[in-house]
Amino acid sequence: MTVTTRRLADLRIDDHTVTLPLVWGDPTDARTIDVHAAVVTREGGDDLPYLVFLQGGPGFEAPPAFHAPTSPSWLDGALAHYRVVLLDQRGTGASTPFGDDDLARGAEGVAEYVTHLRADAIVADAEAVRESLGVETWSVLGQSFGGFTILHYLSTHADSLDDVYITGGLSAVGRHPDEVYALTYDKMRDASERKP
Repeated sequence: MTVTTRRLADLRIDDHTVTLPLVWGDPTDARTIDVHAAVVTREGGDDLPYLVFLQGGPGFEAPPAFHAPTSPSWLDGALAHYRVVLLDQRGTGASTPFGDDDLARGAEGVAEYVTHLRADAIVADAEAVRESLGVETWSVLGQSFGGFTILHYLSTHADSLDDVYITGGLSAVGRHPDEVYALTYDKMRDASERKP
């Protein structure tokens, strides 16, 4: 793991990069990726527990931390209670990105590669980052796809989690996802067709 530190007014940002397996659970596959996590701490917050943010998407990197105004908008409130881990999920941001260069793999190669960018692998990455930080448990905040990812986290590593916050991304209960998405598409079409 490599760590670099930068300061932004009263915020300290420790950039952690860990090299992890592309394919978790298959020791015969030697491919690796880098996963980046920015740990944001306010002065005096070195003893606070950790809160890891799982961004929506899929395919979006974690938002960068800014000081004035504090961004993302929830960061200031979170830093009063936590050290915040902004995880660039595999394939995004400062983690090994997935992009135009990957098209050279061809259709089958791209299809195979993206199967390793799912929530189960993101959770395994988060666990590796948690362990590299020497943290027994932490809290998680998931936005949209991050909420879906947290559902997997709860299913496989609930003992690693203290508090769980989900701001969207909960699976439908008692309804098939296609039904939920069909209603969403209808609402979006209606909103788009309304005249200003």
